[in-house]
Amino acid sequence: MANFIYIEDYSKSGKMAISLRVFEEIIKKALENIPDVSLSDSKMKKKQIIKLHSPVVTTIRRGIVHTWVSVDIKKTIAPVEACTMIQNEITRAFLAVTDQVPFDVQVKVESILDA
Repeated sequence: MANFIYIEDYSKSGKMAISLRVFEEIIKKALENIPDVSLSDSKMKKKQIIKLHSPVVTTIRRGIVHTWVSVDIKKTIAPVEACTMIQNEITRAFLAVTDQVPFDVQVKVESILDA
């Protein structure tokens, strides 16, 4: 499994690599722009100090960045609409940072919260 994705440098001055952690941070920042949506902590146990399961998982396989995002949404928004908004916002964020990296975004709604 790769930890970096390499971007083609057309000026022939070298290669640029982007880490998996960068993509995870881009996703977290993108989700801050969407109202009524938050990253899910449903897999966390009470008083758990070490986070074993992250709501954002990113892998790179065959040159494609694959991301899985688990979220909690409020009742005011439909799950299908929330998933579409999240995928669009993450897509915009990825394209703003790296306009040539292929990626796949999967969203899972873990729970629906009262408003």
